[in-house]
Amino acid sequence: MNKLKKILDKTFWIYVGLGILNYGICNAIMLVLHLVFHVETTPSLMIEFALQTSISFLLNRYVTFRGLKISRFWPLKFVVSVALSYLLAKVLLYKVFEYLITLPFLIAISDWVQGIVAKQSDPLVFRHSLVMLACTFVYCTVNYIGQRYYVFRAEKGT
Repeated sequence: MNKLKKILDKTFWIYVGLGILNYGICNAIMLVLHLVFHVETTPSLMIEFALQTSISFLLNRYVTFRGLKISRFWPLKFVVSVALSYLLAKVLLYKVFEYLITLPFLIAISDWVQGIVAKQSDPLVFRHSLVMLACTFVYCTVNYIGQRYYVFRAEKGT
């Protein structure tokens, strides 16, 4: 229980709160670009990812992990952490999750959940959304671990 309290400390909740805020604002910008200004999907997503990553960089350095004496290489470490998180979650695991969602028992579960939360949607679109959510969850989890224990880890002697 003490380990869980250490993991779910104030820093964790600041990271989660700012992450949700950042995600919401950047996704709203992406949707406005796409739906109002008719920017194509790929450029809209690229702009959203660039904004989200840049804002995350600033928030984590100056709000979430402020006051820590950290390595002078933290900007490079940040880029490496985000890139590895993205590659793992959105590239490598995407195909795994895409395969898993086709297994009969997971189809049954997703159909049951869809019947509760999204009755009118297409089952394939709903399953694809679940895959995207799973990838996002993995990305956020791996990114947090990388940020906290690699990028913004306090230097020894502080």
